[in-house]
Amino acid sequence: MKKIVPVYKKVRSKLHSFMTTSTYAPFVEGTIFFFSGVGAVFVFVLLAMQIGIFNVRGSISERNTFFTEYSLDEKAAQEAVQHISKAGEVGIAKERVKLFPQVDFSWLYTSEWETLKGALYKDREVIRKAAYEVGISPRVLVSVVIAEQLRFFTSDRESFKKFFEPLKILGTLSQFSLGVSGIKPETAELIEKNLQDESSSRYISDPQIKNILNLSQTEIEKYGSSDISRARFDRLTDSKNHYYSYLYTALFIKQIETEWKKAGFDISNRPEILATLFNLGFDKSVPKADPKVAGSQIVLDGKTYTFGELAFAFYYSGDLSSVFGY
Repeated sequence: MKKIVPVYKKVRSKLHSFMTTSTYAPFVEGTIFFFSGVGAVFVFVLLAMQIGIFNVRGSISERNTFFTEYSLDEKAAQEAVQHISKAGEVGIAKERVKLFPQVDFSWLYTSEWETLKGALYKDREVIRKAAYEVGISPRVLVSVVIAEQLRFFTSDRESFKKFFEPLKILGTLSQFSLGVSGIKPETAELIEKNLQDESSSRYISDPQIKNILNLSQTEIEKYGSSDISRARFDRLTDSKNHYYSYLYTALFIKQIETEWKKAGFDISNRPEILATLFNLGFDKSVPKADPKVAGSQIVLDGKTYTFGELAFAFYYSGDLSSVFGY
């Protein structure tokens, strides 16, 4: 320690002399301040991610009274679907309003929805493939995906008008959230772990589903490993093929359904709850008899909706039922 102190004093003295006499001092000082600022921002972001500041803030729907009163059991859901299916294209708008007078279906007439409809139609085969492989309804899968896309469209109007609306394509996220459904990297990792962890309440006891994310031989050669994490980002952000975006989303839905069913609650016919939980994340999934409809708020044509509301409205709207049936 006695040897270190003199050295420290000597270095400090030379540094002080340099900073007070050298013409390069302002540049050095500016560089130090710049990298200090970068470091501070990095530490803030790291801490914020750890404590959840960037997590989606959910909003409990003001219309939860409606969803509580009209939460459909399996029989009621089937009856509603039968009425909608029989209405046909001409009478479907009147039928859905008659069945659910407190649900706002006006967003189905926005340019954002018209664009999204076209994009979903293009993806119909991979959506069906992902849903059927996991064992969920393609319509439920779409119900969960639409809110994220509508939020994406409304958050960047310029890109929507320039690219997405004329081309009828989906937005693929690649930063804090990934893919067409906006899955967070940590959520994707949990989905992968739940597939293998037999002690998890979200474990799906199906050997085919357990290995559904295994890398192909081509991928193993590409990444030099069979580790799924090596391919995760590329799979979820592939803008030309959205299969894995839909597959991860379908797996999340199936795992949540499994967790709740093991606890004695069947929510497979509750798209509004599945969408809410998808938006809020695994840690908000607490099986109970009276789950709330919530999620991020999305403004369409001046009206505010939550993730859960949009999922419910689409599911029972009858729209795209010829492509994604009940």
